[in-house]
Amino acid sequence: MKNFQKNFIKEWTIQLIRKYFIDRGFHEVETPILMPSLPVEPNLYPLKTTWRQKNLDFYLATSPESSLKKLIADGIGNCFAISKVFRDLEDIGPTHNLEFSMLEWYEMGFDYHHLAQTTENLVLNIYCGIQNKLNIQTNNLLNFQNHLIDLSPPWHRFTLSELFQKFANMDLSQNLDSNSIIATARSKNYQTDGITTWEPLYTQIFVNEIEPNLPQDKPVFIFDYPATLSPLCQPCPNSPGFSQRFEFYIGGMELGNGYTELTDADTLERNFLAETEFRQKHHLPLHPYDKNFVESNRHLPPCTGIGLGVDRLAMLFADTPNIGDVLYFPTSSMI
Repeated sequence: MKNFQKNFIKEWTIQLIRKYFIDRGFHEVETPILMPSLPVEPNLYPLKTTWRQKNLDFYLATSPESSLKKLIADGIGNCFAISKVFRDLEDIGPTHNLEFSMLEWYEMGFDYHHLAQTTENLVLNIYCGIQNKLNIQTNNLLNFQNHLIDLSPPWHRFTLSELFQKFANMDLSQNLDSNSIIATARSKNYQTDGITTWEPLYTQIFVNEIEPNLPQDKPVFIFDYPATLSPLCQPCPNSPGFSQRFEFYIGGMELGNGYTELTDADTLERNFLAETEFRQKHHLPLHPYDKNFVESNRHLPPCTGIGLGVDRLAMLFADTPNIGDVLYFPTSSMI
């Protein structure tokens, strides 16, 4: 018979997330999965379906972000959602399922530095709650795959530029266009034949030279990502070409993306149009961008928000390297 304990850990994780935000006065929102249009963001490709009765195309949500922000623009205030989301053109594997659970929350009047503190407190709060469920004496040390990870705040904090300088010996600010990064990658002996765009080489360098060198003793925040990867973020005021965005890692896994949210609707639409043009030029899958989202953004108050992978968080607490262990019906079991 199946041992359900790892599945129960995901169940408890979701219960503890809800308690954390409801105790703090956040509204829980149920967001739609079927959408006629979506934000157009680099490297995010939705699954498509058709409502045959009306002959209308719909797309499965890649995140609850646009729906939550429409409600925020209408005045709902602090809110969160735990939603099923879907990403096409990504393979399934140990840390990724075709459909997965995402937590997003938004808090009014703060920036991404405050959001990082909330993230630290949330993760530690959930971990302590899991230990209580398992009748384990509460402490802040997470044992994941024979590594002890101290979840006590503050976690490690670096800018992405610092990490590129330290581990890749390159000035990221001078490598924000395709010509520059192709030349840098070639000097590092990366294969550049046939590559004409910026993102693939940035990703290769990051995955090969940055990720393996991230500290393992505590979680890690990486701040200030290139603006070209972050069309829904506020720009960094003192770092041209960079955005107020962080990603955070625990045990070598990326778990979430946090932003100071872009509130300039005209800039947002320009970003969507630029990505649309990029996809058309390079023959990449394209979907309609959400014009209602752009218009609602004209009324978006200053706020901060994050998307966090619930299944990966449960993996950490269940001490398993395989996402299928915390899912009752992983995609891999159905194909």
